Amino acid sequence: MKRSRKVEFPNVEKCLLEWIKEIRDKNIPMDGPLLKGKASDFATKLGIKNFSASNGWFQGFKRQHDIVFKKLSGESKSVDVSVCNQWTKDLPNLLREYDPEDIYSADETGLFFKCLTDKTFAFKEEKCHGGKQSKKRITVLHCANMTGTDKLPLLVIGKSRRPRCFKGLFLINTTLKTHFH
Repeated sequence: MKRSRKVEFPNVEKCLLEWIKEIRDKNIPMDGPLLKGKASDFATKLGIKNFSASNGWFQGFKRQHDIVFKKLSGESKSVDVSVCNQWTKDLPNLLREYDPEDIYSADETGLFFKCLTDKTFAFKEEKCHGGKQSKKRITVLHCANMTGTDKLPLLVIGKSRRPRCFKGLFLINTTLKTHFH
């Protein structure tokens, strides 16, 4: 049986619990600083002057109301392990003829600059589903040789010739062309 603790600020906790339920219904992720800030806002609006959303208060609040930090479920990918194992065996033989200075690796990565966190505070018994994440991103290509002595400048790939996120910045994108022509 759970031991009940004396709640020093019941109105703040009541408001915060209602707010958490509303936010979870909308699938908006929330973290500790957001919840502590919201609790402070409620205390101010309720005219409570001696409230502090300290770590100790927050830990007790989470424990009292069975609130835990969970990873939001989303899309997942899996890799065929047998293909990876075969490449691990074949790659050294393919690379044997080349000098490590002449072996380059290039890869692209997406930078989702408007994406929210994939974790949130939620009630223990609640199933956690994420909302629709922003897909706004830029793609960055990075490339270097095997020894790390030649690292090519990052290449930013976007949808438009002059993305608004780089307004006012001067970008030189001819560097990679000279390395590959």
